[in-house]
Amino acid sequence: MGGDRNSQRLEAQAVLILRANEEHPQSFLRELRDVLSERGVQASTSSLSRFFARHRITRKKGLSTRPSRSGRM
Repeated sequence: MGGDRNSQRLEAQAVLILRANEEHPQSFLRELRDVLSERGVQASTSSLSRFFARHRITRKKGLSTRPSRSGRM
């Protein structure tokens, strides 16, 4: 039948996942996965991605480069 069979397992740990996300807002999904693994929550990066999509949470990072000196003023 297909579909996501593990979402219920992650939803049961939603509070822990959201707390870890708040503690590490700039981390990559693989880093967040490792933090959760240390806390006993087994998840893949793709399942975490789907979890955040279901909760309408975006994890976009800002630019890490300096603004150009010759940019608009």
